[in-house]
Amino acid sequence: MDARASIREYDNNPVTVAQLGEFLYRVARVKEVHQNGETGDITKRPYPCSGAAYEIEFYLTIDRCEGLTPGFYWYDPLNHALSFIREANQDTENMLSEASRSAGGHSRPQILINLAARFQRVSWKYQSIAYALTLKNVGVIYSTMYLVATAMNLAPCALGAGDSDRFTKLSGTDYLKETSVGEFLLGSKPVK
Repeated sequence: MDARASIREYDNNPVTVAQLGEFLYRVARVKEVHQNGETGDITKRPYPCSGAAYEIEFYLTIDRCEGLTPGFYWYDPLNHALSFIREANQDTENMLSEASRSAGGHSRPQILINLAARFQRVSWKYQSIAYALTLKNVGVIYSTMYLVATAMNLAPCALGAGDSDRFTKLSGTDYLKETSVGEFLLGSKPVK
């Protein structure tokens, strides 16, 4: 915990696909599925979540990751797999540029992780406090990502900005049903 820090500069050698896979496995995979007929399946993941709703989805804009084509991906936590959505284009370029500016413009992000909320997963149960719970869940995920990245000797940095409109354009999601509620940078830690 004491070693946790926001790191906004990266090594020339990017994160590898194996490192990214380990990071996502340790942070976001589905560990167990419990059948619950009335309300749907309940999953367990590495991080705690309000009412086990797990409304947060992980989308990745890859600029530099050894073993992955630059582009936009969705992380499938049940199968621990990345699903390719689209190739790098002007929208992914703009997402990465905005993320760089948000982080102080120190260097270009290697990987941008968008946390997107599927609001219905939490709002059916918690109605009036659903959005507040979603933002708290984002905070829990940020903490988990920081601790895992630190343990893996990677460069983590949570962001306080983002472009929900551009995100929904890239992901093809309905803004009112699923949109970005958090952003996080991940890269290779510079060697000092």
